[in-house]
Amino acid sequence: MNNKYKALFEPITLGNEVQVDNRFAMAPMLIFASNEDGSIGQEDYDYFELRNDTGALIITGAAAVSEEGLGMPNQLTVYDDDKVPGLKKLADIIKAKGNKAIMQLHNAGREALGAYQRYGKVLAPSAIDFPFLNYVPEALTDEQILSIIDDYGQATRRAVEAGFDGVEIHGANHYLLQQFFSAYSNTRTDDWGGSFEKRMAFPLAVLKKVKEVAAEKAGKEFIVGYRISPEEVHGENVGYTVDDSVKLIAKVIDGGADYLHVSSADYKAMPGAGGQGEPIAQTVYKSIGGRVPMMLAGSILTPDDALNALRYTDIAALARAVIIDPDFVPKVREGKAETVELSVAGRLDKLALSKVLLNFWQMENCPLPPLKGITY
Repeated sequence: MNNKYKALFEPITLGNEVQVDNRFAMAPMLIFASNEDGSIGQEDYDYFELRNDTGALIITGAAAVSEEGLGMPNQLTVYDDDKVPGLKKLADIIKAKGNKAIMQLHNAGREALGAYQRYGKVLAPSAIDFPFLNYVPEALTDEQILSIIDDYGQATRRAVEAGFDGVEIHGANHYLLQQFFSAYSNTRTDDWGGSFEKRMAFPLAVLKKVKEVAAEKAGKEFIVGYRISPEEVHGENVGYTVDDSVKLIAKVIDGGADYLHVSSADYKAMPGAGGQGEPIAQTVYKSIGGRVPMMLAGSILTPDDALNALRYTDIAALARAVIIDPDFVPKVREGKAETVELSVAGRLDKLALSKVLLNFWQMENCPLPPLKGITY
């Protein structure tokens, strides 16, 4: 190994005292490889088998915990017991080289296009006519909210039964948990909205349920992570700022999250509003104060990017980089960083990509996989 990259291969201890071997994770990405019924497809197995040494923590793409929260056709699902055998085979493949298998738990809320196509409706915190949607979501009732919280618990149980080492709660990318936290998306006036504190209630209730089930079914070594978009700022439309998100993050850590995963388009991004005149990730990292490790995703495309990201985080989450080169981490480990591939040109047939995802990239005619179709 080149000593330049030594810091990327130092072990780190998670909040539950589980130690992982390096500072790489494979970021969760939607790969559209599952069957129409949400069961694991062969393309899922092939994709992860090719990439099961791309980080100490390997996180699946968003796995739907509720039928009414299905984001996309061909999305991984974990909302019934019939999925467990296929998920067990997937977990075994991911863990074959000694890395941790983490299942990301997801409900798309207003973005549940897959549910809309099936049932003609979607559920969200509030019934708002969003200009970027072709439908108006229905506002969740209190009973439905409690049912979805239980869905996260049942999904956690299934992840345990399938042999996963942990789960990651998806609270980012404008999906349901973020929608509850956002002042733009949540206009409720009950226990689940109406004040800053109440907008945190749903994400924290999901975390509490997941932790309870994990403790009961798996014990302390089962990892529970939480992913967050550190701000929601679109011009004058502000759902929350980074100053708001660090308050939620503090409560997420108090609630027992074993790591905090920051989702960003660019790991060096500056805040759109609020902040401290420094990159968003740096503000979040300082606010955590080493209580748990922080993971950071966003345009980490080269070994030097990964190394530079450690200025703002403890773990670098690789997305496009390990789609482009599944041997990214082994090459850096073996002192061959200069051989890491930076383009898919002429190599698409060697990357075990699903037909759906491959079509996205070919339509874009782009040398690097585009952001479209990938959850960051």
